[in-house]
Order: sequence, then structure tokens, then C-alpha cells
Amino acid sequence: MSGGVEMRLAGICLVWAVMGMAYAQTAPVSPPAEVNGWKLEAKHETYNYDTIFDYIDGIGEVYRAYNMRAVWVFRYYRTDQPSLTVDLFEMASPEDAYGIFSFERDGEDAHIGQDSDYAVGMLRFWKERFFVVITAERESDEVRRAILHLGRAIADAVPRTAPLPHLVRVLPSKGITSKAPLFFRHPMILNRHFFVADENILNLSPQAEGVLATYGTGNARMRLVLVRYPTEAEAAKALQTFSEAYLREGARRGIARTENRRWTAVKRKGRLLVVVFDAPTRQQAQQMLSNVRLTDKEVQP
Repeated sequence: MSGGVEMRLAGICLVWAVMGMAYAQTAPVSPPAEVNGWKLEAKHETYNYDTIFDYIDGIGEVYRAYNMRAVWVFRYYRTDQPSLTVDLFEMASPEDAYGIFSFERDGEDAHIGQDSDYAVGMLRFWKERFFVVITAERESDEVRRAILHLGRAIADAVPRTAPLPHLVRVLPSKGITSKAPLFFRHPMILNRHFFVADENILNLSPQAEGVLATYGTGNARMRLVLVRYPTEAEAAKALQTFSEAYLREGARRGIARTENRRWTAVKRKGRLLVVVFDAPTRQQAQQMLSNVRLTDKEVQP
């Protein structure tokens, strides 16, 4: 990554930092004192937006990109059994809690919280503005039962639920293959799932809301990206920068055949930008654009 791009992304991250500073010192959700013989350790650890790298060095930037406020770390112990660790993340909004959950899905649905998955001693779920990860040092049937029991208890302690991010709810349903469409605000998050560009050519920001979904057409896979900006002016700027950088000679027409011999198309409606990537044909790209239908109320300020 070039120095100029790093500076631009650093500027974006600085805005995220300002948004993520405030958090409650006391955990807003209390985990149970005991579960299936595992007992909660009296002390716990707390990390915020600025100190998250002291706890999670590898992917701390991912949590910051989703406006995390804090994480409370609880540990459970039982004699002759592996310890259990609970990471209780409070995000800035339910959209961000769903977003961090959607960032990585590998397991089976555990039917906990608003959505969840479990795989090899790790449970992940979200509910309202909280994202929870429960892990064990090693797995067994007894450990699995304890993790799921603990997860249900914590999920039940969160009194409210929240709707899915609006753009996730309005995605076209026909042909979608994504289990949990990715919700994102930061170009780094989008690029980790589907690389668009080194630079922030979609002009993403903490106030923007984006979703990425995959659609199947025979053996081919199309990607659909929706981004809703705070204002029409920002959406218009994103249309210009994306079209010039990605479509190039097709910028004026809003559609182009790219180097992989597939089609990319873009359109703007109010403050919403719609982009179709990797369509097998020009017609399929245009059809996917037309499948996204929102009312004026949904795309205007």
C-alpha cells in the first residue's frame, strides 16, 4: 500500500477514533456467576477503542472500523476443564453489531441472540448493539453445552432486539447466496471481502452505510454493493470518483467490461449508490441494477 493511501485511510480511522471514545466503565450486561459447573472469575478486563490492540493485536482495526466502544473480558474456570472466555463488545449501534458479526461466518447457526454461529469451541452472536464471542481452550461435548448455555444466558440478559440494517432488508432476495450479507462503513472491510481498490474510491466514511451481497447465476457469482451516504452531494461525488477510477472509458455510460471480461455497472438514486460487479453479461448487470428498488423516502435526506 502506498504512503498516500495509508495517509488517507489514517484520516478515515481518526474520524472513527473520535466516534468510539465514549463508553461505560461498568459492563452493561452482567454474565451469570456460574454455568454448568464453570464459575466466573471475580475480576474482569476492560478495553476501549484506544486500548483494543493491547488485547487483540491482529484484528483490532476491524473492531475499530465498526465503531466499537468497549469490550469486557470475562473468564470462567472449572477444575479439570478448559477455561471459557467471554468477549462482550458494545458497539456504537446495532448496525455495527450486526456488521462485525457479518464480517466472518464459518460455523452453524446456534439460534442464539439475533443471529449466531458456532464452530470448534467458538460461539459468536449479536443482539441489539452487542456482539459476543465465547471461546474455549479446547472442545468437548460438555464444553460445547456450557458455551451454548452461557451464550443463551447472556443473550437473554440483553433486554431489546434491533432490526437488521436497512440496506440488508432491502436487498433483492432472488438468487442471493450470502448467509449474512456484509455490512460495512470502511474501505478496509469491503476490500477484505471483495477487493475494489487500494484507494477509497467509494468515499466511505463513518456516516456511510454499505452492504455487500453475493448472487448466483449458474456457475458465475455477481456482487452487489449498496452504499447510502449522509447527503446526495456525497453520493454524487462517490459516483464520480468510482466511475472514473473503475469504469474509466465507461464512466459516462455507467457500465463497462473489466479486465476479467465481466461487467460492472453503477447508478445513483438520491443518496444511494448501487454497484454491480462481475456480471457475466451486460444485460445481467443492468437487470441487477433494476432489481434494487427503493422509494424516494428511503434515499432522500
